[in-house]
Amino acid sequence: MEKRNSSRHKTEQSILCTFFASRSFDDTFGGKIKNYCDAGMYAELQTHFKDGTVLLVRTTSSPSKPSTSHLQDGFRSISLVEVKWSKPIFCDGILCYGTGLKHVAV
Repeated sequence: MEKRNSSRHKTEQSILCTFFASRSFDDTFGGKIKNYCDAGMYAELQTHFKDGTVLLVRTTSSPSKPSTSHLQDGFRSISLVEVKWSKPIFCDGILCYGTGLKHVAV
C-alpha cells in the first residue's frame, strides 16, 4: 500500500461508479466518499472491485456539511480512478467495502 503524501479532507457524499470500459450505464454501483485529497479518495462502496480496476466515479449529492477546503485541495465531482485496495467492512450493520481510489486522469 502506498503512503499518502497529501492531506485528507472529510466529506460525506453519495456516488455512483461504473466500469470505465463499459458501454452501458446500467451497470452502476453506489457508495459514499468519506474523504479525499488531490491524489484520490476513500469511499465505502456496495461492491468489491479488484485492485487495478478503472472506474468512472461521479457524485450524486452535495456535501452534507460545507467543506473548509478549497477545490484545489483535490475535490472532483467526476473522476476516472483506479482501485488501489478494497477491504470488507460493516457500515451501519451492512457489509460494504472500504476502497482506496487513485485519480488516473485530470
